[in-house]
Amino acid sequence: MKTSNKTISPWFWVPTLYFAEGVPYFVVNNISVMMFTKMGVPNGDMAFFTTLLYFPWFLKGLWGPLVDVVKTKRWWILSMQVLMTALMILLTVTLPKPDVATIASGQTPISMFTITLILFIIAAFASATHDIAADGTYMSVLSKEEQAKWIGWQGAFYNIAKIAATGGLVYLAGVFIKHFGVTTAWMVIMLIIAVIMCALGLYHIFILPATSNAT
Repeated sequence: MKTSNKTISPWFWVPTLYFAEGVPYFVVNNISVMMFTKMGVPNGDMAFFTTLLYFPWFLKGLWGPLVDVVKTKRWWILSMQVLMTALMILLTVTLPKPDVATIASGQTPISMFTITLILFIIAAFASATHDIAADGTYMSVLSKEEQAKWIGWQGAFYNIAKIAATGGLVYLAGVFIKHFGVTTAWMVIMLIIAVIMCALGLYHIFILPATSNAT
């Protein structure tokens, strides 16, 4: 279902679009590091691998033109939200379960998290692609005057996503760790993120403005 750009107010999609842009970025680049730390992976072992997670945002200009000419920006946004939902579900069910003693020793081998890291890297590319399409939609649907008007709200909801991810979800992880243990706590957090991305994707199916691959 596509919505008419003339009838839909930016109030209905700019806040949610940039919240959806922020959540996976902070999950991949911040929450993942906290999760690995809490699961006992030595900082030195995970430094190289977590650094790799930043690269898609530095390199996204390389495939940005592809997003402009293949399908529509709306299609890319919805597809990436579906993909990120699926990746969070996969992270939930594939997260390794090191024993309590290994976690407490702080020597959990990074090799246990090979699948986890691959899924996070794919999520990073999906999130960076989502950024390209989201910013393209913002610029193509809104006039220059409207873009200037909404730039503050754009940044505000991106920062709300940061607070929700690195504040709210991390707080919940701490609560869950006390009650369920480290591994189960982070599995629940990944599932919550999947639910958030799924809800945003479903909402955007009905509310996100239509775009063409020429704009």
